[in-house]
Order: sequence, then C-alpha cells, then structure tokens
Amino acid sequence: MIVGAGVVSAFQIGKAPIALPDIRLDLGLGLVAAGWVLSMFNLIGVAVGAAVGMLTRRVGDRRMILAGLTLLAAASLAGSTADSAAPLLAARFVEGMGFLMVVVAAPALIVRVAAARELKLAFGGWGTYMPVGQATMLLVSPLILLPFGWRGLWVANAILVAGFAAGLALATRHLPRPAAPAGPPGHLLRDLRDTLAAPGPPVLALTFTSYTLSYFVVMGFLPVVMIEDEGITRTSAALLTAFAIALNAIGNLAAGALLHRGVPRWVPVAAASAAMAGCTIGIYADALPFALRYGFILVFSGMGGMLPATVLGAAAAFAPKPHLAPTVNGLLVQGSNLGQAFGPPAIAALAVAVGNWRWSPLVLVAAGVVGVALALVLRALERRRDE
Repeated sequence: MIVGAGVVSAFQIGKAPIALPDIRLDLGLGLVAAGWVLSMFNLIGVAVGAAVGMLTRRVGDRRMILAGLTLLAAASLAGSTADSAAPLLAARFVEGMGFLMVVVAAPALIVRVAAARELKLAFGGWGTYMPVGQATMLLVSPLILLPFGWRGLWVANAILVAGFAAGLALATRHLPRPAAPAGPPGHLLRDLRDTLAAPGPPVLALTFTSYTLSYFVVMGFLPVVMIEDEGITRTSAALLTAFAIALNAIGNLAAGALLHRGVPRWVPVAAASAAMAGCTIGIYADALPFALRYGFILVFSGMGGMLPATVLGAAAAFAPKPHLAPTVNGLLVQGSNLGQAFGPPAIAALAVAVGNWRWSPLVLVAAGVVGVALALVLRALERRRDE
C-alpha cells in the first residue's frame, strides 16, 4: 500500500508528457512553457523538501501521506478547469506539494513496517514507484485522452487518487502513531542544521539532482520528440515511452538485490551515472536512425534505475542520528526536485535557441560526470563510516 501511494502520486508526473501536445494546442503554450508544465510540479520540492521531512516527524508519516494524497486529488481536479497557462501551472505547483508530502513520508513508514534485514530490498521496491507510476499512466493515458481530452485525464486522476487515499486510510488505520519529537520547534531547526552539516546527506542529495536532471529531460520530452519530430502516433509514442520507463523499475529492483548481497552503494551510483552520460550522446545524435537512438534510451533508463533505490535506501545509513532519517529523506527529495524542476526548461530553452535537440548532451553528459564524481565521494564516506 505504501508503494501504491507512491505509484498513484507518480501518475501525476506521468500524465503530463503524453498530454503535452494536447495541452499546447488547447492553451497555446510554447515549448519553454510546456517544459514548465513538466517542472512546476517539482518546484516546491526545491525549496521545502527538508522542511517537509521535519514536519513529517511532527505530524506523523501516515497522516502526512494521507494529507498529500488528498492535496494531489484536489489540485488535479482544479487543474482540469484551467483556461490558460497560469492556473494550470498553479495547480501543478500544488500537486507538487502533495507529491512531496507522500514521497518524503513514505520511506519513514517503510522503515517502521519492514523487517530490518529486508530494508534494502524494501527500498528497491520503493524505488520503483516513479517508473511504475509513469509507465502505467503513459499506457492508460491515450485511452482517456482520445474520448475525454487532457481535462478528462486530470479529472480521472483526481478520482483515482482520492479513492486510493480512502483505501490506504482503511488499510493502515490500526498502525500506531510514531512518537512525536520532544522539545520546541527550535529543535527542528537544529535537526536541519545537523543534517546539512553531516557530509553524507548533501552528497546523496546532489547525486539525486544529477540523476533527475538527465532522466526527466530525456523521458519528459520523449513523447513530444517522437510525436512532433519523428511523426510517431501518440499511442505508439506512449507505448515506447512506457516500455523505456518500465526498464527503470527493473534497474531499481536490481540495485536492491545487489545491495542486499553486499555490493557497496557507490558502485551502482557510478555505473548508473556513467551509463546515462554515455547514452545521451547517442540519444541526441540526429545522424543515427531512430531505432538505434531508442536503444540508447532503453539502456539509459535501465542502467539509470540503479541509482534511485541506492540513494533512497541510504538515507537512514547516512543520517547523523537515527531520528533524522525523515529529514534526510526530505533533503533527498529536495535534491531530486532540483534536477526535475530546472532540467526540462533549461534543455527546452537550449533546443529553442539552437533550433534542435542535438546540443542537449552538453548539459546531460556534464550531469553524468558530476554523478560519477559524487559516487567516488560516497565511496570515501562509506569507507570512513565503516572504519
């Protein structure tokens, strides 16, 4: 049920890429504005991810998840009524807050209900929420878009999330509340200071930034590129994108299994970052046939999937104190949202400036190189911690 909450929350990310052509036509959006439809969802996480982690300790993980789902449903319903870019972007911003509440609180609840010896596998499963949610929505979206348009898709998601929230409330009603932190709110500020002062959490957060910047640029614009540049039908574009994203889920599960067997965390982080950097060169090589470029996309997604499960599962291990794990989770989501929020608009602006996508690897390869460098820093931190 916890992973399911993440999946239906990720539906709200997955619904946007395949609907973008319709939204652009209906509201008259340019390419950069369309990039913000993808990224506005994540903008709030850039500012308050760690703060939501601290708030989770006060409110309780279960309550935070349920409140986040409720906010997602309400914002999706409101977004369906937008008649211009501004109200749609505002609704996406509020959706982002609900999403943030869910994905920050969920790992804390997983730690409470999963056996300690199985935590690495559990977080491998949790890491699949994003690709499973995106891929599922990409497959289902055309069935709703054709008869009801993008507004119907937004309404359907509102109903679905609200229904899942009710089911989750019933399924978890007997779970005891976690102990609330003692002390005045000032203790929360001290917790944030302690989290940022420890070397591990910022390194993990920046690693997530480098990953999401590349991943959401490639996957977010993939349907648009296939439909508008390659002449592929919307249904085929949805299927091809969903298959690529599904491989990301397999990468998450593979990382969980590797970590469970004792592979150091820095290894899947370095492998994922290097593979993603190399693949982006082929993905945006116009001289190559699309079939070969799509092959690079599959490798990019599958190998990249090893990184989220690794980083998300490391929050508790690198928290300076055990009770700071939710704050670290918030910081990781903050780093993730940083890449998601600014990557697509930046690449879209570059594509508009030069007239095509071919220069995108200038940014994406750099992000991968940063990811490899951070993996080496993580290696040193792991060795220091184990001494």
